[in-house]
Amino acid sequence: MRRNRALWVSIVFVVLLVTASAIGFFRGALRPTLGLDLQGGASVILSAPEGTPDDVMQQALENIRNRVDAFGVGEPDIAVSGTTIEVQIPGSADATIRRRSADLSCLEGDGKIHGCSENDDDVRDVLDSLEVQSQPSEVCVLDGGGEQVECFTSRAQAQTFLDGIEVVPKEEASPSATASPSAQPTGSPSPEGPAPAASGYCLNNPDGEQITCFDSRREAQSAKNAMKVRVTDRSFCIVPVPPEPSPSPSASASGTPTPSASASPSASPSPTPATLNDLDLAGADPLPCEIASKEKADAALAAITITPQTHRFCVISSGGEQLGCSVQRSKAEELRRQSGQERLLRVIGETARLEERRVREIVPANDPRPITCAAEEEQNLPRCTDSALQDDEVVFAGPSPAGQGVAKFVLGPVVISGDDFDSARAVLAQSGQLGASTEWTVTFQLDSDGADRFATATTEAVGAPPPTDQIAIIVDRVVISSPTVQSAITGGSGEITGGFSEQQARDLATQLNAGALPVELTRQSVRTVSPTLGDESLREGIIAGLAGLLLLFAYLLFYYRLLGVVAWLGMTIWAALAIALVSIAGDQFGYALSLAGVAGLVISLGVTADSYIVFFERLKDEVRSGKSARAAVRPAFARAYKTIVAADIVTGLAAVALYLTAVSSVRGFALTLGVATLLDLFVVWFFKRPTIFLIANNEKLVGLRGFGLESGVAAEAQEEGAGL
Repeated sequence: MRRNRALWVSIVFVVLLVTASAIGFFRGALRPTLGLDLQGGASVILSAPEGTPDDVMQQALENIRNRVDAFGVGEPDIAVSGTTIEVQIPGSADATIRRRSADLSCLEGDGKIHGCSENDDDVRDVLDSLEVQSQPSEVCVLDGGGEQVECFTSRAQAQTFLDGIEVVPKEEASPSATASPSAQPTGSPSPEGPAPAASGYCLNNPDGEQITCFDSRREAQSAKNAMKVRVTDRSFCIVPVPPEPSPSPSASASGTPTPSASASPSASPSPTPATLNDLDLAGADPLPCEIASKEKADAALAAITITPQTHRFCVISSGGEQLGCSVQRSKAEELRRQSGQERLLRVIGETARLEERRVREIVPANDPRPITCAAEEEQNLPRCTDSALQDDEVVFAGPSPAGQGVAKFVLGPVVISGDDFDSARAVLAQSGQLGASTEWTVTFQLDSDGADRFATATTEAVGAPPPTDQIAIIVDRVVISSPTVQSAITGGSGEITGGFSEQQARDLATQLNAGALPVELTRQSVRTVSPTLGDESLREGIIAGLAGLLLLFAYLLFYYRLLGVVAWLGMTIWAALAIALVSIAGDQFGYALSLAGVAGLVISLGVTADSYIVFFERLKDEVRSGKSARAAVRPAFARAYKTIVAADIVTGLAAVALYLTAVSSVRGFALTLGVATLLDLFVVWFFKRPTIFLIANNEKLVGLRGFGLESGVAAEAQEEGAGL
């Protein structure tokens, strides 16, 4: 009885696994991730300049593969041929939204979520730190008469604009302007009026555009001196105010250390309150800002409360990768749209060469100095490669310091590049006065060599005259920002700012982590691969498989009777568990089932059928040797199982060798073949063995006329022999 109980436990265990797999499949939790040939997708061809070395193309291929993997796309097909790279992406990188349970406390106001945490105390700390503060919403440069010259969103932009205004000659004087040398005694300065070489003087803004003109330099200079920066409009924002640091207990008011301060072992520092950055801000809305009046701002602050959230919506890529979550479905929908095919194709093809260089000069866009290697015909020349320009002075375009238009940046040699990055990630950081607003930035950590060079450059930039106190951040030869170095950065970490959206920050971090492409790639073509052929092939394959299973079942039923039913049930169980394993592999590891993988499953099904036939034929041999059907079951299984294990090991080793040496979809064939072969051993031991043993222990099933175990092995029970 104890032996039978163990056999029943084994069967029940297998039945529970199959039931869970079936429930997961019909509820949609377990669905295989289909490959490009089964569900369609996109194919893009990228080309490099002629003559690009093979090692450079291989490095570009690996970097593109890393970028695609960061999106969690299932089994992309990436291949290089000469100077072209073809990328095939299954499912158009489409993502789905899944609702998942959670236990969160969130800051919510006016239907918007401003951050969540699993710790209710952290959320309460942040709520207690919120207050209303005013900030300039419009800052203008005014002339002496109070008229607005130009307006900006911050005082810094307005002051930069004012400092960049220049007094310049209006035009060259006509020849008659110098014809009368007696008009002014030689050597005596002209107290007023245009200089001999100019008919007037003008005020030009930092971009070189004319503001207004005067008859004399003195008038122009006086007009510039009369200009001032004034806040013309204010708005109100709700901002988190960080807690003031508590005074050190080890120092007195006069600064003299107090030895007794550390004498009390019972004194312990109070826990530091949580800040906004301690909350989960993925998909969160920024705190209310730019509110017209303080009354409305106070009302908005009073409306912010702590609310519990029992679920969140997560965006899952076609490869099963979790791309982000939000408690708001609308935010998850936005993230899902951002993870589509076009974004992926754009990200994998961009060079994403990041550099940081010292700023030497910032000049207007109309400056005659040309932008370095801007012409298309220059870009493929050896002198315009990144390595050739690394130690040269270059001129790149970027945003004007005045906040409007474009300027030219004259830059020194490269300080650090993307090759010096150990890691990068997108974060939502506070910015503006007193952290009144937030913006997406990319934080990075450098390797040891990059950290040393960065420390040297920032040390030299501190206190240097403007604009040489700035270090420009360049992506693909475009200056995205040029922050002023306030202090030396020696820790090897830094921050990249550039007015990024969340998507832009995450894409840049992905590109930096995967590595810049070592060569400029041009997108030659993008085509959509229709799943029609794959659907038809899959449908025909399923029909052929079902027809084969029915024929096999009919053969097994006719030839082995009750044992044929056991074999059919065993193969059904094998098929259910194989589909479940493929689905789990797609969800957890990004594996996508292609037609080649389906072929591996079909072949493995044949291997499973062979396992049953090997046992049944061995059972026949035992019966023919004189044993009863009941007595022959156990020794027949023991000997047959050795053969089954040997055969499956050989198939498994072949699958491993094929997986390690093959590429593309052939690896999918090898993977399904190997895993399904190992699954055969599991089903044989945990289902076929206990099921047939239990049948052999039941006299009715053994002697069932025309269908029992004895009929299945085509022999009558012998006279009493060695029983079970």
